Amino acid sequence: MVVFTCNNCGETLHKPKVEKHYTFVCRTRKSLTCVDCLKDFVGEEFLSHTKCITEEERYAAKGTYKNGIVKKGEAKQESWVDMIRSICEREPNLSPAVKSIFNTLSNYSNVPRKKNKFVNFMQNSSGKRISIVDIGTVWNIIEKYNTKNVSNEKLGEQNGQPCETKKRAAQEIDNPSKKKKIEVEQSQNDFEKLDEEIAVEKFSFKQTILDLLNAKGTMSQKKLEKKVLKVYIKEMGEVRAKENIVKKISKKLKKIPNLYIEDDIVTLQSS
Repeated sequence: MVVFTCNNCGETLHKPKVEKHYTFVCRTRKSLTCVDCLKDFVGEEFLSHTKCITEEERYAAKGTYKNGIVKKGEAKQESWVDMIRSICEREPNLSPAVKSIFNTLSNYSNVPRKKNKFVNFMQNSSGKRISIVDIGTVWNIIEKYNTKNVSNEKLGEQNGQPCETKKRAAQEIDNPSKKKKIEVEQSQNDFEKLDEEIAVEKFSFKQTILDLLNAKGTMSQKKLEKKVLKVYIKEMGEVRAKENIVKKISKKLKKIPNLYIEDDIVTLQSS
């Protein structure tokens, strides 16, 4: 929070209490000095001074805080204040009293985000000249916009990439050679998969099954599948996913006429 010193009486003033001080105590033109940056302000110039360096930053060794200190909750407070400042533009039909309150709030950077504190803040900063009804109206409008913003943020998170996906994408950007290697491996896998699919189409499952059953008469389905797979590997070469070939064999068994399967026993019936 920005804090000033009154150059007339020397009293330390938080920004929200400046107006009250010059209305009831020092009834002269405003003359203030910022406690943190020691900059002087005359008249209404202090209203634009919404953020300042901390004492820690001012007295730290040169270059220690090159980009300033990131204060906890500061980003959330700035977002809150920005939202309040935008309401006047989004709500053209505000009553004069309510619009005046929003115009006043836009000059503050320390507007509370809790209802009770907000009400106290408004009463203290205005010297209790604002009606509690108008304060309640202003708070309800602010709360409506805040609820909408929170809902939009959650929706954005749900529609965004999962953390793991973002992490993997960032790693690929940072390591292009690794990304290239992954792409090459993927291409190789795709080609190998395509070769297997072509081989499956070329291999005669039906004829192999019939030949085996003609030689044995009956056979357990599990044993038959193993024998067909063995013939397949002998003719077409080793496969990467044997379970897929076994599934293919199982489907073929159900489509071949004159085959009778009961209790896992496959029998070739004479036509």
